[in-house]
Amino acid sequence: MAAPGFKHGRYSKYLPGRLVGRYEEARADPELLALRDEIALVDVRVVELLQRLETGESPRGWAQLRGVYDSLERAQSNNDAQGIATALQTFESIIEGGGQEDATWGETIALLNQRRKLVESERKRLVEMQQMITTEQALALLARIQRVILDNVDDRRVITAISAEFKRIAVVESGR
Repeated sequence: MAAPGFKHGRYSKYLPGRLVGRYEEARADPELLALRDEIALVDVRVVELLQRLETGESPRGWAQLRGVYDSLERAQSNNDAQGIATALQTFESIIEGGGQEDATWGETIALLNQRRKLVESERKRLVEMQQMITTEQALALLARIQRVILDNVDDRRVITAISAEFKRIAVVESGR
């Protein structure tokens, strides 16, 4: 259901009413293309994932496996079906934990790649912002150039022609 009365924006006629406010906020956000918040969010998630990791390669993990294997051997030599079942269940649990850890590493690496892309996009955006000047800056530059010309050119006819051209440019640039 499109929001009644919502007239601008290329997607406006397709938006559900509950999204119109958020859509308008995003359109009006001067920092919409900034990616710092996303980079920070990825960083937080990476730290969270890394804190969850208990690498299966740790001495404690290997000692745990060694202990379960020893229990399994004892249970087998004693024909202890319950001991064998318990040891196998413990092995399964350790293996599943390692699988979850592997998935966590996979997610961490994917997030780090996403972070790298976000950082590069943000860097490019910041560089591009530095390469643009505002209308006010352009007009100030024109005024400075005009001052240099007035200070260094003696021919009044040339000065008048240059001044007229600058005024024409200033009117076009300022949108008047």
